[in-house]
Amino acid sequence: MLIQNQNKELLLKQMKDRMNKILNYFKKFVSKIRIGKANTDILDDLTVEYSDKKINLYHIASITVNNRNTILIKPWEANILPLIEKSILKSKIGIVTINNGNMLKIVIPNLTEERRKEIIRINNIKLEKAKILLRNIRKEYNKIIKLNIIDIDTFNRYKKHINTVTREYICLIENIFKKKNKEIIKI
Repeated sequence: MLIQNQNKELLLKQMKDRMNKILNYFKKFVSKIRIGKANTDILDDLTVEYSDKKINLYHIASITVNNRNTILIKPWEANILPLIEKSILKSKIGIVTINNGNMLKIVIPNLTEERRKEIIRINNIKLEKAKILLRNIRKEYNKIIKLNIIDIDTFNRYKKHINTVTREYICLIENIFKKKNKEIIKI
């Protein structure tokens, strides 16, 4: 064998780390899907141009879910309110704000049946892309193991382990998307 045991374990850890990144990306993607229910996650990546700097919205305002369909944004300084509103309008979030002079109110509209189907279709496309990414990682690590192991039994053992880990991550991602799709249909 060319790879020592600790190096094999390191390779497997690296593979899992890469798969975890994919899993976390898709968790974040799913959390930002608007489904007719207020969720502050849709504002996570929103930045505001303030004092010639891009500042995350959470650093300059308090953000709360007021009720099932409403998010309130109250800036810590009154002069920032128009800047926040401008950033939201420029973003690709696709939400409209109501400015009462002190705070912004975001009303999340209920989903139409057509929009629900579209979101589920997009989710299924993302799910397939995630599976492909995971399988490509599996393929890459199987190739690395194959190139570095002479003993066929050892190779088969590691290949089996890599396949098992890949199936586990695929199941995790499938469950995330199934749960979100059920939530979309239910609302």
